[in-house]
Amino acid sequence: MLTEHFTTAHWWIAAVVSGLALATAVATLATTRRATLAGAVTVTVVTVLYVALRGTGDGAVQALQLYVLGTLTLAILRLVFAGWLRRQRERHEAGEPPEQPTGKHIAIFMATFVAIVVGIAVTL
Repeated sequence: MLTEHFTTAHWWIAAVVSGLALATAVATLATTRRATLAGAVTVTVVTVLYVALRGTGDGAVQALQLYVLGTLTLAILRLVFAGWLRRQRERHEAGEPPEQPTGKHIAIFMATFVAIVVGIAVTL
């Protein structure tokens, strides 16, 4: 565990940074400026609320660890599947219907999701 020495303040900082990483990832998925702003603001507000409400008291460190685990996983998945998401956006802009995920796509996504969660959990 690389974070054994983290205090609650360190976890607050990690939660804010991982929340901002997720906000950036969500914002890049939007196709309009309004949707980009809405996505980024929503994730940022949720991060602030979560950190403010769960960042103190008993169980604060565990709650913040779980938040970091969840947000970092989603942000990393956005990076891993950037190519597929780019192709979906290109299809949308060309007026074509989105490519439906196949069983292989879903299996790869789930395996990647589990690998990232395990990797982050071991690191935390």
